[in-house]
Amino acid sequence: MPAIKPSHAEIELRNGCSRWLSGHRPLRTMRESLLALAELPEAAQPLDVYGDGVVLQALEADVAALLGKPAASFFHKGVAAQLAALRVWCGDGSAGPVALHPQSHIAIDEAGALEALMGLRGLAVGATDAPFTAADLADLPEKPAVVVVELPLRRGGFRLPAWEELVAISAWCRGNGVKLHIDGARLWESAPHFGRTLADIAALADSVYVSFYKGLGGLAGSVLAGPQAMVDNLAPWKTRLAGNVFTLYPFVLSARDGLRRRLPEMAASRQRAQSLAARLAAEPGWRVSPEVPHVNAFQLHLPADPAGLREAMLEMARRDGFWLGARAVASHVLEGGAMVEIVIGDAARDWVDADGVTAWRAAMALVRR
Repeated sequence: MPAIKPSHAEIELRNGCSRWLSGHRPLRTMRESLLALAELPEAAQPLDVYGDGVVLQALEADVAALLGKPAASFFHKGVAAQLAALRVWCGDGSAGPVALHPQSHIAIDEAGALEALMGLRGLAVGATDAPFTAADLADLPEKPAVVVVELPLRRGGFRLPAWEELVAISAWCRGNGVKLHIDGARLWESAPHFGRTLADIAALADSVYVSFYKGLGGLAGSVLAGPQAMVDNLAPWKTRLAGNVFTLYPFVLSARDGLRRRLPEMAASRQRAQSLAARLAAEPGWRVSPEVPHVNAFQLHLPADPAGLREAMLEMARRDGFWLGARAVASHVLEGGAMVEIVIGDAARDWVDADGVTAWRAAMALVRR
C-alpha cells in the first residue's frame, strides 16, 4: 500500500475516535506524548549529544544482545540505516548489485535512493506476493554483492519465508561469498511465526536492521546491528545521510518503552490477527491474504471501489467513532475490488473480533448505498 500522508482533517478525525482497528492507541497531542516519556525511568538521565549518551548506548547494547550481534548503531531513520549498511557492504558498487524483492521497501518507497545517493544498483529477485527462494538467487543472471531479505514482505501480504528456506538463502549467500542483510522493520513481529529467538533469526545474516516505530510504537528510530568493524564503518555514512543528530533522546526513550511493553505482546497480537482474519474471510466475497496471517498484520480484499471504500471508512469514523483507517487501494486479488491493511496493536484491546466484522459490514453497506 502506498505511503500516503494523512491530512490534518484526517488526523483530527482519527484522534477524535474512541476505537481504532489497527495499530496502537494514538497519542492525541504532543503534550500527552511528552508527558508519557517523562514518566519513564530513563528520563532522569542526561540527554544524549551527537550519539553519545548513557541511555542511547544502553539501548544499542541491549538490541545488539537481543539480535546476538557484536555491535549496533542507532539511526534516526531506517532509510538512512539501510543505505549506510548497503554502501558499507558494497563499497563503490563494483563488487556487484544489491539483490532485493521487487515489492520490497527499498525498491518502492525510497525514491531511488539506492541508486541516486549510494551509486548502487538493485537487482530484482522473486515473484509477486511470494518471498524469494535460494533457487531464485541461483537463477540470477549475475552474482550480487549483497542480498536483502525483508522480514516480513509487507507489500506481499506481510508474508514470511519458511524457516528452512531462510536457512537455505543464508547458506547460498555464505557459500557464494555474498553478504546477507535482513530488512527487519517488522522483525519483532516475525519471531513468533518462526518459533525462534531474534538471535536465531539474526544469526543467519551478516547485518540486521530493526525499527522502533512500527510494532513497538515508538516515535521514530532504528538500529543497525552487525560485526563491530562493519558498525564502525557506518559512522561516516551516518553523517553523510544527516543521521548524526544533535540529540535523539525522545526517540531513544520511546524505543526503550516499546521494547519493554510491546515486544512481549507480539505472539498474542499474531494470534489475534489470525482469529480476526478467519472471521473476515468467512464473509461472502471477502478475501484475506495470506489466508492465515504470518504476523500481526494481513491484507483484507473487499468487493468495493477503493475510493468509495475510503469514503465509507471515514464516514464510519465520523458516525460511529471507529477508525478503520483512511487508505484503500486497488486489489490485485479481487478484480475491481479494494485492499486495506489490518495491523493488530494494543488498540485491539478496545474491541472484539465481532465488532471488527460488524464495522466492515457497515462500511461495505455505506459503499453500496
